[in-house]
Amino acid sequence: MRFTSIASCLAYLGIAATTASAAKKQEEEATSTSGGVTKAQGPPPFFLQDTTDSLCLHGETFKRCSIDTLFFVVGSPGSYQIHKRPLSESDADPDGTCLSKLKCDKIDPSKAATTSSSTVVDAKLAKCTHCGAKSWNIHGDSNTGYVLTEASSGIQQCIVRPKGTNMVKLAPCDSTDHPYTPLQLQFASAKDIEAMSAPGARLIGAAADGEKKLVQKLLKEEKIDVNARDWDELTPLIPAASSGHLDIVKLLLKEGADVNAKDKDGITALMEASIQGHVKIVDYLIKEGAEVDATANSGVTALWLASGEGKVDVVKALLKKHADPNNARADNISALMTAAVGGHADVTKLLLENGADARFADGDGVTALMNAAENGTTDVLKLLVESKSAKQDEDAKGRYVDLVSNTGFTALIIACAHGHTDAIKYLLTNAKVDVNAMHETHVTPLMYAAASGHIEAMKLLFDIGKVDVNEMHSNGGSALLEASTGGAGEAIKFLLEKGAKPDLIDMDGVTPLHAVTSKGDLDGTTALLDALRKKMSKAELGEHINLPSHSGGTAVMFAAAGGHPKCTKLMIDNGADVNAIAVARPDYLEKLAKMIEDGTVDPNEDPHVDGVTAVHVAAEEGHLECVQLLIDAGADVTVLDDEDRTPLLLALKGNYGEVASVLVKAGADPNTPYVDEEGGSHNILMDSIIVENADFALLLIEKGADLYHKDDHKVTTLLQAAHRGIVNVTEALLAKHAAAPKKGEENWVDEGSDEGVTPLLASASEGHLEILNMLLSTGKADVNTKDKEGTNSLMAAAARGHLECIKALLQTKGVEVNAQNTDGHTALMFAYNGKNQVETLWERYAQFITDAKMEKGEGEDGSADKKDVDDGGTGPLIQEALTNHTTLVDLLLRAGADTTLKDKEGHVAADFEFQPDADAELLEREEKAEKKRDESRNEL
Repeated sequence: MRFTSIASCLAYLGIAATTASAAKKQEEEATSTSGGVTKAQGPPPFFLQDTTDSLCLHGETFKRCSIDTLFFVVGSPGSYQIHKRPLSESDADPDGTCLSKLKCDKIDPSKAATTSSSTVVDAKLAKCTHCGAKSWNIHGDSNTGYVLTEASSGIQQCIVRPKGTNMVKLAPCDSTDHPYTPLQLQFASAKDIEAMSAPGARLIGAAADGEKKLVQKLLKEEKIDVNARDWDELTPLIPAASSGHLDIVKLLLKEGADVNAKDKDGITALMEASIQGHVKIVDYLIKEGAEVDATANSGVTALWLASGEGKVDVVKALLKKHADPNNARADNISALMTAAVGGHADVTKLLLENGADARFADGDGVTALMNAAENGTTDVLKLLVESKSAKQDEDAKGRYVDLVSNTGFTALIIACAHGHTDAIKYLLTNAKVDVNAMHETHVTPLMYAAASGHIEAMKLLFDIGKVDVNEMHSNGGSALLEASTGGAGEAIKFLLEKGAKPDLIDMDGVTPLHAVTSKGDLDGTTALLDALRKKMSKAELGEHINLPSHSGGTAVMFAAAGGHPKCTKLMIDNGADVNAIAVARPDYLEKLAKMIEDGTVDPNEDPHVDGVTAVHVAAEEGHLECVQLLIDAGADVTVLDDEDRTPLLLALKGNYGEVASVLVKAGADPNTPYVDEEGGSHNILMDSIIVENADFALLLIEKGADLYHKDDHKVTTLLQAAHRGIVNVTEALLAKHAAAPKKGEENWVDEGSDEGVTPLLASASEGHLEILNMLLSTGKADVNTKDKEGTNSLMAAAARGHLECIKALLQTKGVEVNAQNTDGHTALMFAYNGKNQVETLWERYAQFITDAKMEKGEGEDGSADKKDVDDGGTGPLIQEALTNHTTLVDLLLRAGADTTLKDKEGHVAADFEFQPDADAELLEREEKAEKKRDESRNEL
């Protein structure tokens, strides 16, 4: 599972997950434009919704989304607190109410994936100070859904909604018995919150929750309209009926509730009660005038909804009141179909007895019998086959059991595709289906069973249906080819035993061997090779293995492209040509163009390119083991395809570093230019240095990469390596240059960028002492070279406080200690300035210690030991830096630095020295300004 932190989602929406203190500050300090103090908006509230039924996380349970299912986040990823939004200020707990868990006992990671009670715990709402409320994270995105994780027990536990319940649990995120529940994160606007806070919404919520006394109070004392609606156009009656609260249903109807009111989806109280199986409420609503055949926006009635859920008592009650048994949804899926696909035999029987038409088909020509075959419930199949409507006009309309949908399915085909053996046996033996009834594409039941690897289903087709193992569909494929395409090894073996032809070639030039190697099924591949050997000579077998499909692909290419090393090796061991080049046939390209034109193929998903080899397709997908196998077998890694791409380029495009390394070792050109998606050209060596992949850079240098490449800003590979401090790469570059310097590049070691920065200057600025010494030892790096601003290596090192680099530079013959840059600054001035900054930092640190002591009541002088204050280790770091800068200044002075030199503004080096009084004055001004700002806020 790939996780994306909620922080990225919030940032995308222009919102930031706030800390608790920031959230509190927002709540307390926000002001209205009129000058009065108002309550802040605070962090954005949101719902966490299960899209399977649109219920929202409430705490211990999932319930209908409402104002009391809103949360907001404070903190940072991994330590989020998921706060329950209080319904009102009076409801707010001073500590806050947060999503938590029942207990925080540490869990042994070795038991994390078990189903023991110690690893699956209840979620709950608790004070935000609870141990289980402080370690949340939210991962995912709007496409995959968001996953809530909690880590206080030492492992990652995810929010889980057990199937068939509304409970909320936490289980190990990798648990297979308790898979996590992805949720949708829906932010609520101020308008949404206003709507959810309305009196009518409160009444609806009370009715849904079965709070009879509150419902009575809201109706009588607050005079809320009994037919009030919320943002979903719900009235109180609808959720009361859905939740099974008969007493509240009666109360609402007595107070004048509209029994036939519909929500925004056209759902009525009767429909909600029906789908939930509340038969007493169904009876009562009908008695009070509910329209039995009222339709929702989708066209369904209460009967349709009850049928799909198998609510047999409700179906009886509705049919007793003459509900339409043939009601169908807008897409022509009938009540009978939805009962059949659910395997609800009792409901199916009731519907048929009351006039449901078994022959009725949806928009795709699918019948209830086909739906039943998908489920595999034999009792439902029998009811449908033996029904009166199924047998009507069979001579004119065709046998019911053999009807074919517009999409090519029969009941038998669907049962075979799903491997429902009891259903297959019933259809073949009792219903006497025609095993040869099929679509014009001639895809047989055997092919569907083979594609999914259903051996027992295939046995029934052979034993009872007497099917032909080598029958072909309209594209020339057989059951064996379909089994191979599905990677169903056992099915392949079974079909070969039944006499399937292993050397079949379909109308796209695809063989079973092509298909099975693309899926990586080693057993199936081995079985096919064994069968081929029995009918072919060794030469013929080799020719078959290297036979290209009409797209140009061979078996070894298909295996390598799929990343299947065992099948790749098997093909190589049996004579596969690893240097075969794919060239598509013209008729294949015409067919492909037609499919692209018709929209059945996405041209961008897997664009066809001629000229590729097995190494190309393996490298493009990053299949390292396959690439290595092909290289070991003699594959040429320098071949260009028809778009002038080498395997190395394809590996680089996919960012497959290990594959690229293997290809370079095998002879791929290390100077191959790479063009990115935006059309920008890249040098491989330079890019490897930039991303600090030293091993790959060293390999490229060893294999002949151009050392002298420069980017658009004249940055050399040596300058880049020196700047980044990559010692071994810098050493390799210098050694290669020294061994065979390129003509015209004699000054390469000291060559600067368009800003005048040289490798030596860069290493001095970054404090890379080993590289600096390495460059000085060549005798080619000029210690006094300046950049465009006149800064030399000594100044750069002094500015950053790199003492050891200063020592090395001062020991270099000819170093100019008193050189000045374009502003007139010297190395000594830079050194004093750095010392000044550290001393200023130290003074502020001392003030921090004093303030901390005062907070502890230890006196204004802060005389207590600094060790009593937790400074996170800051003090020693500042002291070390100060000692370093002081030594640096002394070193420059001893080396002859001139203290009288002036910069362009007339300052000497001492002017950059730390001035305690001036700094104290600055601090005082800042404190006064802050006090003034505070007073301004208080006045406001």
